Amino acid sequence: MYVTTNNRKFLSLNEALRCESEEEKKRAIIKKNEEMIMKIYELLSRVLSKNEWGIYFKGEPIEGFPTQDGMRVYRVNEIAPDTLYDAIEQESIKAEKEWQEKQEGRTEK
Repeated sequence: MYVTTNNRKFLSLNEALRCESEEEKKRAIIKKNEEMIMKIYELLSRVLSKNEWGIYFKGEPIEGFPTQDGMRVYRVNEIAPDTLYDAIEQESIKAEKEWQEKQEGRTEK
């Protein structure tokens, strides 16, 4: 009996190798996508930093905080870097799913 890295069991060595090869291709694609997302994030962060730009919430760009004397202190409601990374990742996943659905639609015709 042959066991692959994803714990699937096969009686045939050839089938186990084929399954492992497919899993390795999937892992390579996932790693490539993660690297692409990180490169986009790093590029965008570098451009924002270089130009002294920021990203803020459009609906509430300024956030106010009350002080003890009844006045308010304001600050720009800036988006955190990890939120930016997550947004890039989600858009990438969405675009990939749309592309796959479009490809599947073409092959069904």
